[in-house]
Amino acid sequence: MSKFDIVLKSLAELKTVLEEKSITGVNKAGVSHANSLVDSGKVVKPTSWKAPSAEEENAYIEKNGIEAFGKWHLGVDSKVDPKTKGHYGYIFTSDFKNVDRKAITAIKQRAGGQHQNDVLEAATKLLEKIDK
Repeated sequence: MSKFDIVLKSLAELKTVLEEKSITGVNKAGVSHANSLVDSGKVVKPTSWKAPSAEEENAYIEKNGIEAFGKWHLGVDSKVDPKTKGHYGYIFTSDFKNVDRKAITAIKQRAGGQHQNDVLEAATKLLEKIDK
């Protein structure tokens, strides 16, 4: 990986963090989807977690639509157009098939640190459900 690629990746990660700071509420469709996946046993418990790349997100949106993409997030920014990726935050999958336990843990920590209590509560309940 070139230095340029490393810088671009770092900027993309920073963009994600900054977008999550603007989350204004919980994504009810995302919470419902996550609960349904957990109930169906579609949970992975990796030792580390990595969010899908922008390319993977774009491919998923092209195949399934933005509404389906939104269901993989626990938060929304009501100030951003729901027909865009920027409307959604706190993605909880790495493969668009399963809930990643590490992702839920990361969401819980970030939401707590950013005082996004409704997202924090949703992540806490999901984590409790996964660990049962």
